[in-house]
Amino acid sequence: ATLILARSLVTSKFGRVLTAIFDIKWLAKHPPKYTDGWRIGEPDTVLVMQEDYPIPASGEIAYQYFEVPTNFTEDKWLQAYEVRPGNPAAVHHVIVYARPPAAAPRPAAAPQGSRPQPQPIFTFADNMSIPAGQTGGPPLPEGQRKPLGPNDRPAPALGPSIGGYVPGTATRVYRPGTAARIAAGSTLVFQVHYTSVGTPTTDRTKIGLIFAKTAPETPLIGTVLANGGLHIKAGDANARVDAEMTLNRDMRLWSLLPHTHVRGKRWLFEATFPDGRKQTLLSVPTYDFDWQTDYAYKEPLKLPKGTVIHATAWYDNSSANKSNPDPSTDVWWGDQTYEEMMFTGMSFSLEPGAPPTSGQP
Repeated sequence: ATLILARSLVTSKFGRVLTAIFDIKWLAKHPPKYTDGWRIGEPDTVLVMQEDYPIPASGEIAYQYFEVPTNFTEDKWLQAYEVRPGNPAAVHHVIVYARPPAAAPRPAAAPQGSRPQPQPIFTFADNMSIPAGQTGGPPLPEGQRKPLGPNDRPAPALGPSIGGYVPGTATRVYRPGTAARIAAGSTLVFQVHYTSVGTPTTDRTKIGLIFAKTAPETPLIGTVLANGGLHIKAGDANARVDAEMTLNRDMRLWSLLPHTHVRGKRWLFEATFPDGRKQTLLSVPTYDFDWQTDYAYKEPLKLPKGTVIHATAWYDNSSANKSNPDPSTDVWWGDQTYEEMMFTGMSFSLEPGAPPTSGQP
């Protein structure tokens, strides 16, 4: 209570300094307590990268990919996960995908027009595609590709994402009655972004999984809303980038995880319903790259078919941003931290009774 009062009395630069000193002294007397165990509880299964990946002392490191077989003989329903980097100092982020086994060839398609074609679950606005050569975008032409180095582990086929790690978020526990499916025979693919730390080191990241005992009443699906066409001008202290999607089914929205790099400063998500009514879904007035948050609703939001979700992110590409790698340059979408992203991971459930669609995104 004293700490809260001290913060509430800050009215000057001098006051902020005093408060910071007070906070440090308070933390010295009340240090945080850490646990060596799993924060989600003891996992049913722990899956680990199959090598100690060598990280160089310096230089830029492309995203690396590591395949881990699950050997699941039946479908699993994921209730909770925790991603644990083997070397947190060098791991920028991890995304874990579950690639299902190859499907059997489908019978020859019926003549076009003989039956209605399924509609995608989501429709995304135009001009938001990720550029060629960047993760999630098309490959560069053969002659423009960077040659692979001896320690590069290139991307295989991925499948849907089942979890991830960023500073501030390494776990997710789904509400009872909800879970995400992992198909029998799936292979996990760890996408890992490493940063060099000044000395050679290694990493072997792992993920702990807890499964629901029975199939859930509400299966969860995920998608990404991103604007890979972003362009932020040099010196712009309040650059704005937008992204938009339309829901083609009645749905419930369960969570949002916004992500930019070090120039990102603010986010706003808004829904426009078919009747024209608008609702704020999430406002993040002070986005922090060093403490990224997966925002899960206490109660999921019901969004009818035809709802438009609009995301807006603001960026500070000026010299006033002390984390800015170079305010004198324009910035485009890119994998590395000195570049930028406008990316949101989202989890939904489908309302029952709607017509068929073309499947998960």
